[in-house]
Amino acid sequence: MLKLTSILCAIFLGLAAFKLPIGYYTFLRLTITIGALLIVIAESKKKISIYSVVFGIVALLFNPILPVYLYKKSIWIPIDIATACLFLFHSIKLKSPKNV
Repeated sequence: MLKLTSILCAIFLGLAAFKLPIGYYTFLRLTITIGALLIVIAESKKKISIYSVVFGIVALLFNPILPVYLYKKSIWIPIDIATACLFLFHSIKLKSPKNV
């Protein structure tokens, strides 16, 4: 379930690089915040790890309640791509046999 969540979040973040309606970015904020919080909860059950901290920051950055406005898409695109890579890396980490 967590692997699928990470992969879907990465896909949604990848799509954010394209010109889409404003409603998509509201959906993206909500989805990424929920995905990041799910990872924080799952990781903190094991122990406090770097993933807990990093995805906590992602949840704060993308949260829809007190949104961070950077106003230029050219600033958000690298953030979206880096965060997509982070979600993908996390899904790969979950896939490795030593972590199952």
